[in-house]
Amino acid sequence: MEPGVIAFLVLIVAYFIASEGFRRYYEAKFEGFFNTAHYEQALEALGAIPARVTMTTYRQYYLRFLCYQAMDNEEMATRMIELLVRMRNSPRRQAQTLTVAFNYFTQIGEKTRAKELLAQLKAVKGVDQAVVADCQLTYDIVFSKKSAYIDQMEQMLAKEKNPALQGKLCFLLWKQYANKGDKTHAKQYKRRFEELTKIEKPQHTA
Repeated sequence: MEPGVIAFLVLIVAYFIASEGFRRYYEAKFEGFFNTAHYEQALEALGAIPARVTMTTYRQYYLRFLCYQAMDNEEMATRMIELLVRMRNSPRRQAQTLTVAFNYFTQIGEKTRAKELLAQLKAVKGVDQAVVADCQLTYDIVFSKKSAYIDQMEQMLAKEKNPALQGKLCFLLWKQYANKGDKTHAKQYKRRFEELTKIEKPQHTA
């Protein structure tokens, strides 16, 4: 093999090793700031040139979405999630993105957008029907004012260990009790939901 070719291959390998190292460093830096509620610093970490070069555009937008959501910056969180939805993704990633977007718009009470996203999710090729059923149930509880699942979800909550799923169950129980007009239990579950979702660890979806 020619020396020039060997040198080129060495440079390529070195570049990818360096890129992976920078990506991991800035992701760890972001998560450190994010998990301690230093959101402005987390966004600054994402804005660094090595982070922008080594992270995928999808990943950058997703982490920014989580940050703005945690900051209660609805305008910017909405902008980020809409950019993610409009990106050209594989069916698997698009289903994940639409599910995140659906849950976000449901939580902020955007019925029309949530309905559109649910329809898009149902149309994704090979989508997990259990995910579709979960989103449909969420839509029915939040926007169709159903409250028939309280006992079942309270039993599930008592056994659930995952904080993210606990938060989802508390959200749905809060809405169901509100639908029934039970303000006391609605406030209790709303408080638990807010405590559980105060800091959501970034998920590695990209």
